[in-house]
Amino acid sequence: MTLLNNRLLITQLAFCGLCAAIVFAIPSLGGAEAQAQPQPGSEQRQQTGATLSLPQVTVTPVQAASYTRVITAYGTVRATHALTLSSEVGGRVTQLHPDFKQGARLSSGTVLARIDDTQLQQALASAEVSLAQARLDAEEEKLQSSPNKAQWRQLASTDSNGILSSLRAPQQDVVATQLSLAKAQLQSARYNLAASQFTLPFDATIVTRSVQPGSYVQPGSPIATLYSTAQAEVSVELSAEQWQHLPAQAMPEGGWSVTLNDATSDTADTQWHGRVTRLSQHIDPQSRQRLAIVSVDNPLDQAQPLYFGSYMEVYIEGAEQNDLWRIPASALSQQNHVWYVDEENRLAHFTPQIQFRQHGAVYIKARRGMHQANIVLRPLSAYLDGMKVTPVTEERAHD
Repeated sequence: MTLLNNRLLITQLAFCGLCAAIVFAIPSLGGAEAQAQPQPGSEQRQQTGATLSLPQVTVTPVQAASYTRVITAYGTVRATHALTLSSEVGGRVTQLHPDFKQGARLSSGTVLARIDDTQLQQALASAEVSLAQARLDAEEEKLQSSPNKAQWRQLASTDSNGILSSLRAPQQDVVATQLSLAKAQLQSARYNLAASQFTLPFDATIVTRSVQPGSYVQPGSPIATLYSTAQAEVSVELSAEQWQHLPAQAMPEGGWSVTLNDATSDTADTQWHGRVTRLSQHIDPQSRQRLAIVSVDNPLDQAQPLYFGSYMEVYIEGAEQNDLWRIPASALSQQNHVWYVDEENRLAHFTPQIQFRQHGAVYIKARRGMHQANIVLRPLSAYLDGMKVTPVTEERAHD
């Protein structure tokens, strides 16, 4: 009885195991069949994976346009007229203008200083006396040279004419020379007397004053250093390459407009405006450069005064150039090539015709027959012409 029960138990357990195996087998068969059937979209994912395997290059789109070169040059502000006023006569300084001080601004015609003119007044009086005496001598010689009635009768009895005049010719020459000398001496005395006061020849600022009340000056002694205030000039050196980009048309009557910044300042808040009024007609033998002279009217009367001696950065707007591409400097390879991606997403390169560089950009001639292009940034030396790539614009590359 016990043996029969054991057999029944074993049979029941085996049947239960078979049922369990069948239950687990059915889902696995369904999963295998599902795997055997292609899933929708799997082919598209494979193609996308193949596309993503192509190397990516960062590009920036460029388009041919017209650009103007801004020429940058440097120079120092100087006065149009810088004068060391010197004495032409000797004497002791007796008077100074109350505003004759370093840094002051004075108008043309202002008398800066005077020296003792006592001796000069005496020289003038002596010259006037000498001139009066010379004129008297001239009149007396004229009377001596004029024949009286007796002399006329004597001359009439002879066959010679002008004998009396020829006899007095030397005396007439001496008298005439003395008269000319007296006039010149009087003119010189008047000039020296006027030179005893020192007058400004133009509106100026006093840079230095070299005399004090009571100072004794000699001819040639410096009185003051003056800078004219009506106009300032900045001479800037331009290379041969920069000259090529100056405006092609002739300089207008008022000159080419320029903008000036203080090159020693970290901020560019203050700007001045001037004009290129002259161009030098020679090349410096040392630097091999030519000068352009920039003029600024009334430099000290600007909203922000433009001081003499300032070191300036000058911007000159050059000629406009057409059909250029503006590319970042990083688009140039080490071999000085420019790479771009064509319509089939393949790489190609060319050697650019660089026109100028400005503000971190390079301006090159557009490729013939190409108005726009996708320029590769930071090209690698491993790039090959015809290589298939995936272009990514610069904006998307930063996302």
